[in-house]
Parts: sequence; structure tokens; C-alpha cells
Amino acid sequence: MDDRLSAAFEAWIEAQRAALAVVSGATGVPGTDLDTAEGYRWVTRLTRLALEWIVEKSDPLHPQLFTLQDEYRKLLVDNPDVHYLFCVLDDTRSYRLRGYRGECAYLGMTFGTPFGQGEVGGRTGTQTQTHIDEYDIGPGGEVDILMAPESAMPDPRPRNAIVLEPGTAQLAIRETHFERTSERLSRLRVELVPAPGEEPPPPLLSSEELAPKLEFAAMFLTFVGATALQMWHDAGSNMNTFGGQAGSQHVAAQDDEVRSHSNAEMTYHGGRFRLEPGQALVVTVRPGERPFLYWGLTLASPWMESFDYRYTTTALNNRTAQVFGDGTWRLVIAPSDPGPGVANWLDTGGRLEGYMLVRWVLADGPPLPTCDLVSVADLV
Repeated sequence: MDDRLSAAFEAWIEAQRAALAVVSGATGVPGTDLDTAEGYRWVTRLTRLALEWIVEKSDPLHPQLFTLQDEYRKLLVDNPDVHYLFCVLDDTRSYRLRGYRGECAYLGMTFGTPFGQGEVGGRTGTQTQTHIDEYDIGPGGEVDILMAPESAMPDPRPRNAIVLEPGTAQLAIRETHFERTSERLSRLRVELVPAPGEEPPPPLLSSEELAPKLEFAAMFLTFVGATALQMWHDAGSNMNTFGGQAGSQHVAAQDDEVRSHSNAEMTYHGGRFRLEPGQALVVTVRPGERPFLYWGLTLASPWMESFDYRYTTTALNNRTAQVFGDGTWRLVIAPSDPGPGVANWLDTGGRLEGYMLVRWVLADGPPLPTCDLVSVADLV
């Protein structure tokens, strides 16, 4: 057996143990059975995500645009309104993004350096940020965009073209919906544009190829586990309130690769909530003086997973939340239904503690949401 491959597999197994140790040894997180069980499940979900991304679908010569996050795989505060797509690229190759746009409010395309591998050419993080409606879309929503290095661009450059800057190794698509359950999702694919006379052979796995993938998957697992818990601890400075600013990711802990790979067309306001029995947190979102496309509030666990949104309301946005006569939205975070007549209830599933994040899309300096801790009895 190849020694490096054997060692890489052992590192992968050890990384799972290390991620579990983050959960079992975590301090400052709610010690409920629900939070503990979700933490253990979170490790299994991160494992699946790392394997699909890094081991199975990381060949830039055979690109795969795949769903990175969904109801069962969640990464660093996923947004239930977003369809997350991801593809590994090679900055020396040319590709085409093809398919159909769908009915989303916004489809952002973030091109960045390889996640978790440090600086490439002196940079790390997002290289290019754009969105689908900056390009020509066909009458039926058809998408056809060239993605290539500057040296491979036709002259004149077509309108539907994106330059892959040196160091670009991935494409992350955030497809944001107001009503994801009723709006058509995009149907997109990434195709390699072969060089003249080239026909890349089918992939053939080797120990030399698999070993570094397992090593990187192990690093990814431990990095994400530690980062998520750090986000939770750092957000403690925003208890029952929000912090954040344009261009930042959720909290100060993310002055690192997580923040640097964020969507530059989004603004994030994050914090934690902590309730006593019989209390609720009323979050007021104001539109501000400048136009914006979308805001959405998501509740999440200490493991930075959105609360289960399949069967109850754990997230709302500027379309799904009821707007009040003064033009504001008032959302009620509470562990149980506060009763009839109380609009915009966000269900914590009985939890008294959690993380909360407001995302804005195409907003210029939106105001911080405000919070008021109230008695549930006073809401009715």
C-alpha cells in the first residue's frame, strides 16, 4: 500500500475525531440534548460535504457544478432562501457556464482562490464578484457565459465573458430566492472548453491523486469545525443585538479565509440571542434610505447550521415577512408560538439560545437591525 495514501487516510479519520472533540469539549454553548445531538450530526454532515467537494468533484478538467449545501448539508450559517452551487476551476483553462437562469431574485457568482490553502500569488479569497443579470440572458432564461483567462479571451471580448484572474480556482454561486419553494431553481452546468485538438481523457484515479485530496479534506474538516465555534464565541459580544458592516462576513473572527471568500455584493449583520423562559426577542428591520434587493434573517445553532426550516419557519425575508404600516418589519424570535395576532414568528424549536444573521443583497450601507427583549405575554 502507498505510504502517503495510508497516512492520508489515517489523517482523514483523525480529523473526524478532532471535529467531534470540538463538539464534545465545547464550552459556552447550550448544553441541551438537542444542541449536543445536532453537534454530533453536524460532524457527519461536514464529513459528507468535504468528501463530495474535495474528493469526488474537484477535477477542473471534468468540472462539476454541484449543490454544495441543502437541507442536510450546512456550512457556516447557510441561508434557507439560497440554492448553493459550487465548481472547481483551473485558472489556465476556459469554461462555459450554460443552462437556464430560473426565477431567483439574485444569482451571484463569486470567483476565488482555493479555499483553505492560503495565499495564491499573494492573494486569498474572492477574485471576482458579479451576478447573472449583468449579462445577456435569452428570452427563455438561457445562460451562456464564457469564463477564461485573459490570454484566452477572444478579441473583441464578448459581452458574456468573465476573466479568470490568476489564482482563481473555484466558482461559488448563491442563488437567492424570495419564495424558494414556489420559484423555479436555475439549471446550470459548467463545461470545459478544450484547447484545439484536445480531448481530455476520462479521469483515472491514482494514489498520487487521492492522497492530497484526503489530506485537504482532513484539514477542511478541522478548520471549519474550529471556525464555526469561534464564530459562536465571538458573537457573544453581540448578545441580543447585531454587529457587522458592509463587506464583512458574520463576525470579527472571520478576518480570515472565511470572510475573504464572501460575496462582495452582500452585507452581513450577525449576533446571538439569549432568552429566559417566557421571553421573546423582537427584531426590527428598517429599509434605510437607499434601495436594496433583499434582506433575510436566519436563525442558527452554535454549530453555525440554520435551524431546520423544512417543517417550521426559522427564516424570513423582505417578501415573506409581513411589513408594518411604518415600512418596517418586526420579527419575533421565540421558543414557541406566541399566539394568534403575532406576525412574523421565527420558531427556535424550544431553544433559548442561538445565532442570528441578517443578509442584505445589493444594498448600500443598510442600517443595523435593532432588538428588544420582551415578555411573550406583552406581544399578544
